[in-house]
Amino acid sequence: MPASFRRARRARPCRALCALVLFLCCCGTAFPVRAGDEPPTPSAPAADAASGPAAPLVLDEASLVAMMHDVIKYYDDTRPFEGRILALLPAYEKNKDGEEYKKLRFLFDTHQKVTTSLNNLIDVLYIYLKPGNPDDQELNVYVYNRSRNIITFLNSMVYFLTARNQEMELGSSSDVQKLYESYLVRLTTLLYELNKTLAVFHK
Repeated sequence: MPASFRRARRARPCRALCALVLFLCCCGTAFPVRAGDEPPTPSAPAADAASGPAAPLVLDEASLVAMMHDVIKYYDDTRPFEGRILALLPAYEKNKDGEEYKKLRFLFDTHQKVTTSLNNLIDVLYIYLKPGNPDDQELNVYVYNRSRNIITFLNSMVYFLTARNQEMELGSSSDVQKLYESYLVRLTTLLYELNKTLAVFHK
């Protein structure tokens, strides 16, 4: 098989991932967030004196339930990925300067941050759904802003994973590369759904 054809085949998944990442950029959430921290939750917007008091924020309960369902499904789908990462780490740990170990370690560290953020998102959604008090404005604003911040942070994780994938390209037959790209595709798919739901989060 000609080398140029092999390179073209490897480039196709990267183009698809880049297209999905570009979509996340266009969802109104910015990427310049540090890799280790979620951005602070903003306070509720102040009412404009000229336009009068701000309209009450009413959350769409069906959208919150759909978002929670997407996250729980992601947990189920990625459980094998976590087991595979933990199984591969000792095999490559002997050569910590190797590209495969560095890429696998970055994937592991990012997965830990993603899991923590998704746990936080589930907690926030549960705070709203459990009391069943849709008229609590302070709670509604908190849930919306906190959820938006968490999703912004997760968008950043997709961005950093994509950038590192391009910086440290391994052979297509590498177990680390296959695992990395499969995980990235799954996380990007989740963020596509979360951003789409966030757009109709409130009425």
